[in-house]
Amino acid sequence: MFDLIARDAFEASYPDAPATLSFDGATPLLTRPRLVSLANALPSDLVEFNPGDLPISVSPDNVPEADLSAAETIEKIGSANSWMVLRNIERDPAYREVMETVLDTVSKAVMRQTGPMLRREAFVFISSPGAVTPFHFDEEHNILIQIEGRKEFTVYSQHDRDLASQEDIEAFHCGAHRNLPVSEEKLARGTAITMEPGDAIYVPPLAPHWVRVLGNEPSLSLSITWRSAASQRMCYLHQINHELRRKGATPSFPGRNPVADQLRIWRASGRRRLGRALGIGHA
Repeated sequence: MFDLIARDAFEASYPDAPATLSFDGATPLLTRPRLVSLANALPSDLVEFNPGDLPISVSPDNVPEADLSAAETIEKIGSANSWMVLRNIERDPAYREVMETVLDTVSKAVMRQTGPMLRREAFVFISSPGAVTPFHFDEEHNILIQIEGRKEFTVYSQHDRDLASQEDIEAFHCGAHRNLPVSEEKLARGTAITMEPGDAIYVPPLAPHWVRVLGNEPSLSLSITWRSAASQRMCYLHQINHELRRKGATPSFPGRNPVADQLRIWRASGRRRLGRALGIGHA
């Protein structure tokens, strides 16, 4: 189905740096007629619509509602001026097999570096020509495979706090939107990668990025994501730090002071256990 070419690039970069990859293979499951059936079968909350002409930096409050249904968007994607996401397609057994095939190609390298793959998920992105996915970050490890069309994927360092502040990251892990404001000067810091069918990219957790479809053809991409024990621990620490900041503290970024990190986890876990014992929820 899909086979990773030149695994060395992934192994050399994982888990801390982006890597350009390529995959060989195809499946009829990732054709637009088959995706129409999938979109109709998915719960509505797993289908996300967005206008295609969004600016790179946009607040989620300024994104208008889409006019077309999922099936109409896919069928008319060449002229719909839209992009959409089919989420958690691994709920369908056939698509779960596709996801597992991709993950199997990197599983040994992942296991050596960060242990078992947790919360494995798969998504399909379908975009009109010229469509822009705004500047944002995600919490998962991600491999994005280009299936049809061409796109430019611009990725940034997850360590650049000028792009995504500690406060931004903490808020995101407590429910804030993934989109980030960004200036033209800061946009120039990224690495732009042109993706053709078969090309892929590994994106580390919290690495900001934005995407633009190139040319006159629509784009179809498959995204496979997972968490690790380390990435989930970081998520928990960001949530703890968000609560501490609300109380006036200025906690250090997770990883800079491992002893302080562990003390925060013990204290937060202890408060939660106490709250449950007293029947008052999270303390």
